[in-house]
Amino acid sequence: MRRPNMIAIVISAWLLLSVHHGLSAVGQTASETSLESAGLDANSLEKFHQEIVESIEAGKVVGCAAALMKDHQLIYAKTWGQRNREESLPVEDDTIWRIYSMTKPITSVAVMQLVEAGKLKLDEPASSYLPDFKDLNVLVDGEEVDCLREMTVRDLLRHTSGLSYGFFGDTRVDQAYKKAGVLIFDKNLAETVSKLGKIPLLHQPGTRFHYSASTDVLGRVVEVASGVSFKDYLQQNIFDPLDMRDTFFTVPEDKRDRFAQMYAPDGSGGLKPARKMASYRFVNDTGFYSGGGGLCSTTGDYLRFCQMLLNEGEFDGHRLLESETVRDMTRNQLPDGASGRGFQFGLGFAISPQGHYAWGGAAGTRFWVDPQNEIIGVYMIQINPNRGRQFGNRFKQTVYESMLN
Repeated sequence: MRRPNMIAIVISAWLLLSVHHGLSAVGQTASETSLESAGLDANSLEKFHQEIVESIEAGKVVGCAAALMKDHQLIYAKTWGQRNREESLPVEDDTIWRIYSMTKPITSVAVMQLVEAGKLKLDEPASSYLPDFKDLNVLVDGEEVDCLREMTVRDLLRHTSGLSYGFFGDTRVDQAYKKAGVLIFDKNLAETVSKLGKIPLLHQPGTRFHYSASTDVLGRVVEVASGVSFKDYLQQNIFDPLDMRDTFFTVPEDKRDRFAQMYAPDGSGGLKPARKMASYRFVNDTGFYSGGGGLCSTTGDYLRFCQMLLNEGEFDGHRLLESETVRDMTRNQLPDGASGRGFQFGLGFAISPQGHYAWGGAAGTRFWVDPQNEIIGVYMIQINPNRGRQFGNRFKQTVYESMLN
């Protein structure tokens, strides 16, 4: 249904369009002809470019990148500013970014591969793979009560598991996460699951969407079902087939010069380098491989992943998922009433009313895939706590404003 053998197109277009620039040049782009032939107004996208330039000049952004594919061709690729302001290193097409929660869709693909292989069942209790989850309770009005039913693998994929993150609230459950150091001091995914098995759930499984450590738990499910480490599973079954050469949990030493500096608000409207400990796990192999937020990647690598999804599971002659599986993942899976905010969520993605599937990361990165118009957008930036999300949202908004009738 989707066109195969797209890697040559992506690579050739990327090499043709990629030009390295520092703050003085502030970027590069595809030609106006490429945009116009794809049905987009180059002048509208130029306005977005100017917004980024002004934000860099005002000190609100240090560096970022954006790329757009339409009809299987890269039609827009821009870099702005610096990946490391203190060392005067520009953002380039191969800059490596912390993608944080954009790891979650990759983890979800791994899970669905194992479902297709018969090693996992979506509606099987999670405790079938994780014995620590067998006798979980739910905290209701300050009292622990029995689960009406166990959480399933599907619940973990759609964040209806009853788990929390520990840092989005101040309930007794959240306090227990903080005290146990869940996802902070864990040595490996098995330890994460062991800790969570001792903490009550925030709500009954299947009754409410609550963004949580569910996808990290899925990383451990992948390990149990596949018999290999989560890191190795992703490398062998996703990164290698997609030729994602610059996607990893720990940036190799010989590629760290391409690794973007993380920035944080300085309290006066500008940005300062984030503390080094915030990046410790990305440059030191601690053995903890977070399926919820542990990966680093490049714009080009993530485009390959998205193109595989748009192709409904196939890329450059490699089939990672069946078409029907991708369609299931990218349509609403939430039960009626499960989302108090009225949005939809599939098996690893937020779903827009227009049928786009998307997600973002804590440092402001984001992507979306629009199957109807065959559009993929990827935006990269490194500001945490997140103050850069507005630019990724603005990029998407500008793309659709620029579409010619």
